[in-house]
Amino acid sequence: MRCNPACRFPQIGNDSLRQSAQVDHLPHLHRGRAGEAEQVRAELFDAPRARLHLIDAVLMLGIFYGWWIVAVAFLTHCVTTGIVFYSFGVFLTVLTEAFGWSRAEVSWGFSLVAVCGAVYAPFVGRIVDRRGPRLSQIIGALALAGGFALLRGIESRLAFYLVMGGLVSLGATALGPLPSNTAVANWFVRRRGRALGLATAGISMGGVIFVPLTQYLVEHIGWRNAFGALALIIVAVVIPPVAWLMVRRPEDLGLCPDGGERGGATGLDLELEIERSLAAPEAMRQRNFWLITVSFALTVLGLSATLIHQVSFLRDRGIPAGAAAWTLGATAGVGVVGKLGFGYLLDNFDQRHVIVWCFGLQALGLALLMATFNVWTLALFVVVYGFAMGGNATLQATILGDCFGRLYYGAIAGRMQPFIVIGQAIGTPLVGAIRDSGGSYIPAFAMILVLNVVAMACIARLRLPGKTKGPPG
Repeated sequence: MRCNPACRFPQIGNDSLRQSAQVDHLPHLHRGRAGEAEQVRAELFDAPRARLHLIDAVLMLGIFYGWWIVAVAFLTHCVTTGIVFYSFGVFLTVLTEAFGWSRAEVSWGFSLVAVCGAVYAPFVGRIVDRRGPRLSQIIGALALAGGFALLRGIESRLAFYLVMGGLVSLGATALGPLPSNTAVANWFVRRRGRALGLATAGISMGGVIFVPLTQYLVEHIGWRNAFGALALIIVAVVIPPVAWLMVRRPEDLGLCPDGGERGGATGLDLELEIERSLAAPEAMRQRNFWLITVSFALTVLGLSATLIHQVSFLRDRGIPAGAAAWTLGATAGVGVVGKLGFGYLLDNFDQRHVIVWCFGLQALGLALLMATFNVWTLALFVVVYGFAMGGNATLQATILGDCFGRLYYGAIAGRMQPFIVIGQAIGTPLVGAIRDSGGSYIPAFAMILVLNVVAMACIARLRLPGKTKGPPG
């Protein structure tokens, strides 16, 4: 028996059904959060009739609705990360040449996205937990599109910084990984690693698509019009699926996580997660919270700085701009395989070991990049670093849910995000400054390699709570 079959709406036009639909399970699942059941009823049963028809039609396909949530999360990851993160590697050199700014000065714009995002993240996390990811992501898409439209007309460094720290940062935070990963983590328990691996594969796919696309737009219509075109893509591609398909938890549709049934193995896992779910203030008092935070802050520092400066580094080595941009896209493409591979490993092996392996491969890949002087070494770097880089987002999202449960996932992720983005904010301009002052990226990349080793030591000290876990499937 499903968790609450009455919550499905086969007779969507029946007003009595719409008025009598109950979500009695919500007070149990959201202890101490009065009125949340009414919010879910308001969102679903007072929604436009066309949206209810679409959700009901999707349910009737017989595919667990959680996989549609994964598909929407994949799309939002792809667009957000591809446009904000990967395309910035192309704009870094373009803006340097257009305005005569140093690479460190341009990099500070990207850092402001992270720094200001750290301020926005706790508020976004609370909104996602209380109102679901749908509202957050619609607002985020509009803000991000508005920010890129404004970037089209910048004439000064101050304007660049204000837009990046304002609308672009707010949009990226409200649309990107925080709400997307929260949604997926809520819909899956036993297959969380696999589901998050598929969803976060969109991050790498964003690099595959948007690096060459941005390079093409810059070359053919200019960098200003390229910003405008990307703004249109955000609105056209992201808002429709989020507005029509995103639902925050399976219980809102009378379903159980993983498509299981209450009383079965998934039901037992669900009850266990409910019992051990920690609110954000309590989670912050746990050693695990800080070990995860420090380890991923250090690795995100290295990943963001390496990927942002990868094109510039390769151009310093004499590789043409187009080929360097293609290499960045190829690295992101291998990252898709990494996310899927690490998602499988997370569901089947000790997660601490999997994370340590991932961080070790990142260090190895960075060493290969520093040694790159020919196409063969560069190809090996793309494979090793791309695969390891791909696992990072999947690992962070999965370990967070397994350590602290799913009920307050958004709030906990929002509390953790400011600390992690400090590394992201520092890393990109720091690497740019080291290169500007010394004329070489090698000392900066060597520093990042050492930080990866420190992150491995942090994860080795992690203690996972007991959990009933069998083979996924």
